Amino acid sequence: MKFSNHALLFIAAGLYLAFGGIAGYATVNAAILLCLGIYRFRLDRSRLSVIVVAVSTLILIVTQFALFAVIVLLSLGFYYFRSRPAVSGIYRNAHRLLLNMRLDEQSWVLQSMSFWQAVGEIRMDMTLAIPEEKETTIVLQGLVGDVDLTVPEDYGLQVEASVFVGQIGYKQSRDGGMLHRLSWRSPDYDSREYRLKLQLFYLVGDIKIRTV
Repeated sequence: MKFSNHALLFIAAGLYLAFGGIAGYATVNAAILLCLGIYRFRLDRSRLSVIVVAVSTLILIVTQFALFAVIVLLSLGFYYFRSRPAVSGIYRNAHRLLLNMRLDEQSWVLQSMSFWQAVGEIRMDMTLAIPEEKETTIVLQGLVGDVDLTVPEDYGLQVEASVFVGQIGYKQSRDGGMLHRLSWRSPDYDSREYRLKLQLFYLVGDIKIRTV
């Protein structure tokens, strides 16, 4: 076990030196801090983890602005491509660098919406919501996102979700890794009184969908 740990340490050090020499040590350190901040945020939702994520993201923007701009443009292009079919029914449409949406503490109006954010945390409890339409479409996309959605059991549900790096949880199942995707539709979707379409796409994401 000791030799194995030493081997992993040497490999990690080698990778650190290699990527540092290619991309710059400030970039590599910021990327490591960003990963640690996201991991810590998933555990305790602390303000410190939010600060670490924000600062490391800012450093990455400054040190690798061209790469960051390319990623943002690709993400925005993908966002418009995915949300295009539902544009006519979208009531709320916005783009934010930072987004903190909490709709899980009191009653609210459920409308079709579409959001893109660089970094965001979204909490929605549809059991507290009053739907305006029989069918609602919610499009959430961005670079880094932590999404927690609660959907009434009697809703017809259609989900299209994917993360390049991260986790997707639906009901009791939870899978993670790279290039993870979830596609699911209620067998009796069309016959339900209320129907909900979810389109969730993130570069780095932690997506949780529960039904109650």
